[in-house]
Amino acid sequence: MNKPDTRTANLLGALSLMLSDAMTDELGGLTDICDSDCAALIVIEQNPGITVDRLAKIVRLSQPGAVRMINRLVEEGRVERQTGIDRRARPLGLTAEGQRMVRAMLLGREKVLRAPLDALTDDERRSLEHLIEKMLQSMVTDEVASDTACRLCDDNACPQDRCPLAPNCSRAA
Repeated sequence: MNKPDTRTANLLGALSLMLSDAMTDELGGLTDICDSDCAALIVIEQNPGITVDRLAKIVRLSQPGAVRMINRLVEEGRVERQTGIDRRARPLGLTAEGQRMVRAMLLGREKVLRAPLDALTDDERRSLEHLIEKMLQSMVTDEVASDTACRLCDDNACPQDRCPLAPNCSRAA
């Protein structure tokens, strides 16, 4: 990596941290739950009927950790265990409260992510969109990595037919 590339990488790292911190602050102000709980609710909304095992991989928790998180979200009235074929792998769904929280989180996320885009012209935004798609595609190696990258995505803003990760994403099927 040459010197200009090092600076670009450093700038990208600083922007990533600023966005991550702003997202944590925004979501923390909207909800009383932690980052992994936020991700879990959004993933369940994106994948109705997902199992705890699959959810654990996407939100990067151990299976026992994911079970504890789901137990807590069920107790809080945000998630429900649905009837399935196998009692050990029951499908998950959101309650009305869980759906309300997801809508609020996605609106908060959008607010944070739009702010730096306001500094760009329309042409610059289109160029950035293309570059980000290219960078994302270079980093995703399999379905789990794709689903993990999209764990906080708004499916309405990035439908499957336009998702740069869709060829690897389980929701593309």
